[in-house]
Amino acid sequence: MAPQTSFNNLKVLEPLVLGSSEKGQITQEVVKHGGLGILTAAIFLAGEMAGSGVLALPAAMIGTGGWLGLTLILLFTANAGFSGTRLGLCWIMLEERYEEFRGEVRDPYPAIGEKAVGRWGRIVSMVAISLTLYGGGCVFIVLIAQLLGSLVAAAGFQLSLCVWMVIVAVGLTPLTWMGTPKDFWPIAVGALITTMLACLLVIVTCIMDGNKLPEKVFPTPTADGTFKAFGSIMFAFAGASTFPTIQADMKDRSKFNISAIMAMGVLFAIYFPMAAGCYYGLGDQVTDNIVLAMSDGWQRITVEIMLLLHLISAYPIITNPPAQFFEQLLGIPSDFNWKRCLFRSLSVAGLLFIAETVPSFGSILDLVGASTVTLLTFIFPPYFYMRLSDASIGKKEWTQRKLPLWERIYCWALILIGLAGGACATYTAVRNIFSSSMSVPCYLMGDTTNVTISAGGH
Repeated sequence: MAPQTSFNNLKVLEPLVLGSSEKGQITQEVVKHGGLGILTAAIFLAGEMAGSGVLALPAAMIGTGGWLGLTLILLFTANAGFSGTRLGLCWIMLEERYEEFRGEVRDPYPAIGEKAVGRWGRIVSMVAISLTLYGGGCVFIVLIAQLLGSLVAAAGFQLSLCVWMVIVAVGLTPLTWMGTPKDFWPIAVGALITTMLACLLVIVTCIMDGNKLPEKVFPTPTADGTFKAFGSIMFAFAGASTFPTIQADMKDRSKFNISAIMAMGVLFAIYFPMAAGCYYGLGDQVTDNIVLAMSDGWQRITVEIMLLLHLISAYPIITNPPAQFFEQLLGIPSDFNWKRCLFRSLSVAGLLFIAETVPSFGSILDLVGASTVTLLTFIFPPYFYMRLSDASIGKKEWTQRKLPLWERIYCWALILIGLAGGACATYTAVRNIFSSSMSVPCYLMGDTTNVTISAGGH
């Protein structure tokens, strides 16, 4: 899922790469149909953000005592909404001031970064987005292997997680060779519906399973647990950095804030019950991938099939933008050719190597959420917004934008929380990777049969 990036709306990921022709073609289609309305944009935003990160939320509650983790979800929802709307305002400022941004722009986030702070803003944004999406791809390989292994195990066929990841990577590789589909608007709606239905089934099953437990254990909050939760919850909001792209396709871009607030409301309605219902239903029995904590039955099989279809179709999409970015740097032609196939096959092999080195869904997700997602969602948006707003001072030809004191304080508070929380959460994620029971890479194990499908990051 984030990467969840977020991973569901193909369209919002495509514009990251200069030289991509998809955005212009898609936008022409949108213009032909009159652009996105407020409700449609909200559905696309929510569908793009609600992804694999939601599966890790119940486990994120373990080290927070529950109440602290749920408070973090509430705060992060509000803060991600604020950051997303500030990014939207950044884009409006770019359109007001620079004529080249009034047409079709393929890389809105890096463009905002460059105009706000200079060339380094573009480069750091591009690198952070690429790492987020490749990190999401790594999470996908582990998650698809877990779900596929669990599904096949129900039929009586057992393989270790390490072996399943190789099978998954081989199966996904040919999918990455293709270009991105031209018309993928239905994906966002389908993604949102399947995510909501899957989450509903998970919540109901966890609560029913919990009623059968003789005793539920709720561990006391710890600093480590809270920082782990920071990374896990952050990953669930990975898509906030793609807000400007949706905004660019709206009929009335000034109404974008309404769509963003509606989308955050939908996300909160999914994330909060998922975290609360499963954690208070099962206690410390929750797993990094909550689907693996469900009891066997049609509900679990249905959820696994829905998520597998979702993840397999989304995998080539989230790895496509960084692949195009690096292919452009390496001078690989944009049409279908053997160089592209070779590069993308090597990319999947590289992600497989990372997944086999850290065969834990939760650990990789926490690291991506704590580092690059925090940069793109908590730190850069308010900073870029303040820099662009302040740049209007003394320039009479530009619309003057004077920030109220409360907004400036809120922006700096977000940046400081992002820096402090992100640094501590990244440290905790890295330490957990090296200290967990899963710290031995698959390829150094004499016998991989003990790396079960339910392997978590604890």
